[in-house]
Amino acid sequence: MGDQSELNITGGTDPSSSSKRRRRGFLQALPIQSISLRWKVALSFSILLILVAGTVAMALVRYEWIFLSKEAEKRADLLAVNLAVNARDPILVQDEMRFGTIVESIMMEEDVKYAFLLDNRMEVVYHSDANKIGEVFAGGIPKTGKSVIQKVVDIEVEGVMVGTAVVGLGADHIHSAMVTTIIGALVPLLVGTVLGVLGIFFLAGIHVKKIESLDMAVQALGAGNLFIEVDVKSQDEVGRLAAHFNEMVGMLNKARQQVLKNFTETVNALAATVEAKDAYTKGHCERVALISNAIAQRVGMNESAMKDLAMAAILHDIGKIGVEGDIISKLGPLDDVEVDNMKHHPVIGARILSPLSTLGRVSLYVKHHHEHYDGTGYPSGLRGEVIPLPSRIIHLVDAYDAMTSNRPYRHALSPGEAVERIKEGEGFQFDPELVEVFLKLESEGVIAHIYDEVVRSEPGLS
Repeated sequence: MGDQSELNITGGTDPSSSSKRRRRGFLQALPIQSISLRWKVALSFSILLILVAGTVAMALVRYEWIFLSKEAEKRADLLAVNLAVNARDPILVQDEMRFGTIVESIMMEEDVKYAFLLDNRMEVVYHSDANKIGEVFAGGIPKTGKSVIQKVVDIEVEGVMVGTAVVGLGADHIHSAMVTTIIGALVPLLVGTVLGVLGIFFLAGIHVKKIESLDMAVQALGAGNLFIEVDVKSQDEVGRLAAHFNEMVGMLNKARQQVLKNFTETVNALAATVEAKDAYTKGHCERVALISNAIAQRVGMNESAMKDLAMAAILHDIGKIGVEGDIISKLGPLDDVEVDNMKHHPVIGARILSPLSTLGRVSLYVKHHHEHYDGTGYPSGLRGEVIPLPSRIIHLVDAYDAMTSNRPYRHALSPGEAVERIKEGEGFQFDPELVEVFLKLESEGVIAHIYDEVVRSEPGLS
């Protein structure tokens, strides 16, 4: 029972969490998720401005309609009262000529649709529409529709109703006044809203540009650029964030410099470990690195590749750590078994370096620095340009320095003799193009200058 309960708790699905995930999925599916921050800010404020302007416009129209309707009601009342007052005496004496004069004077007002007079029997004694004179409204005075404001005023003499005055005022003037209001007030409001939206987009661009600069800087930092700096001078939140970002980049740069320093010291320590095991190779790695760098510059190698080449040159013999010391320091020539053992040092070196992610290419160059251009080298028998260029450079310089250095089983060759050996190996052991570059450097005195700069402590080497 306890196991079942635990299973339900750990394996069950919370309905609320599922609902939240569905809502998140729905929101992520909306097109707004792909809109830039600049557009989101501008659209948000624009919509708010349009809503406010729309609300103001509706309120203004409603207020104008109410105001004009009330004014029309007052005017209709006034006209009906005037008609009743002027018709009081003619009604008493049934003066039909004066009825016409009074009603026609009211009809001269352009917004009056109709006007008529009734006696106390609800009979029409005069109407602006002559066809209706004589009609009797026994059931009450009819209304003519929503487009007319009708006002009815009783005509009384000493408290006795002797007739009725009716005026119908057309609502057309209200509509025309509304059109005038819309043109006079709403059009400027619309223009102001459009200008406001454009202003919002402009201002959003100015303010969001700071965030976009910070975003691009973060992307550059993610791509490895530790020299990026955000130029935001404002004192607001974005400005403070930019300042913190610049401080962070500065600290990362310092940390990077320290890591590089530690890494360089580690590499030098590894190279020193090899030289400590083989005293006859004192300074060998440094010379190989310097001459390889000179060749790399002449062949147009890029900066990143040159850094890897320098590292590989320094560490190309690191695999000798795994070779027996007796073989390395043997005074005579190596036998076949010892030669095979020695040939393992490029693979051992690559195996030592490969776990380090920053030395992935370096380990490859170290592994193949004894490959021959004609494919007779080791450990993989690569040939031609299949051999990595840094490996071909190191192989050439390594051979030259080995020939001009004292070994336990032979004395150093002179630079001239070593150069002749290099020429003999052109196209077979060495890359012909690299041999040409090397010979040019040697003839210019660059190689000799490098040897003069490096302190060499091997016996017989000056």
